Amino acid sequence: MSDHDPAAVATRYFAAIRGKDVGGIKAVFADDAELVHAAGTVAGRDAIAEFYAKTAFKIDDLSPSPGPFVVDGERLAVEITLQMAGNTHRVADFFEIRDGLVQRLAIYMMPS
Repeated sequence: MSDHDPAAVATRYFAAIRGKDVGGIKAVFADDAELVHAAGTVAGRDAIAEFYAKTAFKIDDLSPSPGPFVVDGERLAVEITLQMAGNTHRVADFFEIRDGLVQRLAIYMMPS
């Protein structure tokens, strides 16, 4: 598996999330990336990194456990069990990855 392989990129993304690593998040997203989530859309690598720093990385017990990656070319889907704020959530992430960088990530969370 190369560093540009979608599974390798997603693995680095989840490592950055678990490590609350803002630099790691910036490293996996393209400059013009888009993050789509329940509260709206965040555009651009720097804005996405700032979003994670100000929201997700403030949660002490944030712990994603991704299931198997389903890869179709530049697309990757994964179901995640997410421990967060004392609750367990079911989450689905859908990545578009080009040239080893996340171009678009859509996150869907089931209500707990």
